[in-house]
Amino acid sequence: MTRSTTCLAPAALALAAALPAAPAAASDFSLSYDVDRFPSTRLDLQACRAAVARGAAAVGYTTRLDQDQKTLAIHVSGPRQDGRALVAYCITAGDQTVFVVQGLDYSGPDSPEAERVKSAVAAELRKAARAG
Repeated sequence: MTRSTTCLAPAALALAAALPAAPAAASDFSLSYDVDRFPSTRLDLQACRAAVARGAAAVGYTTRLDQDQKTLAIHVSGPRQDGRALVAYCITAGDQTVFVVQGLDYSGPDSPEAERVKSAVAAELRKAARAG
């Protein structure tokens, strides 16, 4: 196991433990997600958090929660009307910054909206990493 993979394992476990175990069936919602990592010199926690906020605002989402716990930043947002949500995590793991972006749509499965929102926010994160 490489050093970066070893550093990511505790963060991945923490992330999995933080997600609620929902009894909802797959037909109840759509989930689209993206995970990536960059050297912290290119994308640090603050830049990651700012990129998520910019990406969410660009798709018209309103911030519901923006919390920084020094090695983990959590951003939750959604449109003014209910039915969709964006949940993004920025995680410091050793010399890497990892992001997880989840687009959820509770209108049903295979929603193109969940994919569109997730893709827009992930693109903003990658743009920030390229600029860093």
